[in-house]
Amino acid sequence: MHILLVNDDGINAPGLHALAKALGKEHRITVSAPMEERSAVGHGLTVRLPLFAEKREVPGAAAAFAVSGTPADCTRLGVLSLAGEPVDLVVSGMNKGLNVAMDMLYSGTVSAAMEGAMLDKKSIAVSTQWDGDFDRAAEVFARLLSQLDVEKDIDFMLNVNIPALPGQKIQGVKWVPAGRTHLWADTYEHRQTPDGRDYYWLKNLQDAATPDFGMDSDIGCVANGYVALSPLVYDLTDGEGFRNKSFVL
Repeated sequence: MHILLVNDDGINAPGLHALAKALGKEHRITVSAPMEERSAVGHGLTVRLPLFAEKREVPGAAAAFAVSGTPADCTRLGVLSLAGEPVDLVVSGMNKGLNVAMDMLYSGTVSAAMEGAMLDKKSIAVSTQWDGDFDRAAEVFARLLSQLDVEKDIDFMLNVNIPALPGQKIQGVKWVPAGRTHLWADTYEHRQTPDGRDYYWLKNLQDAATPDFGMDSDIGCVANGYVALSPLVYDLTDGEGFRNKSFVL
């Protein structure tokens, strides 16, 4: 397959390089990644500003470009221009840190894959835990991908989260919905600059993924040693939220 490899951690991120090396053994890889880290920027696109794309070298990739925009920009520019030949699959990652539950809505990694799906390309976002070994996780993902029928098994996009475990200690793979909580316990710390200006610094106090979460969610699966596969769609409509109520304006 021709795979467009994108991420939000940047063109030099070890997770992206691990995926390029692992997937490049069996597939043609084109990389389109941000020039610098763009974590937690969601699905933003660059408008009214130019996008610059510089050629780079990424081991395992046939071609690689560092893009001045967001992760979603990287996907869009990659699919529509940089890849040259048609893209069969968009893979976003390997992200440093899980992208699960409600935190997915902030994720540049997930949004880059979602952009691919919105461009009618089968797409997968892939992440591992903060203390995960990227090379090991990339090999796990490569084995997983080899068993997926991309056309039949992916309707829109998949979100894959891999525990920080050696391959032989991973308990298995489970299809699960996204959890309904935050993975991180966030607080803002009040600080001051040397000249006395107040500012606030977002702090991640703890990784809240523990085995206490049930196996019916992505967080619980990863915390219990399973690879979590969650099918995602762009439609945010709340199907239970409609009311039999009329209005007069």
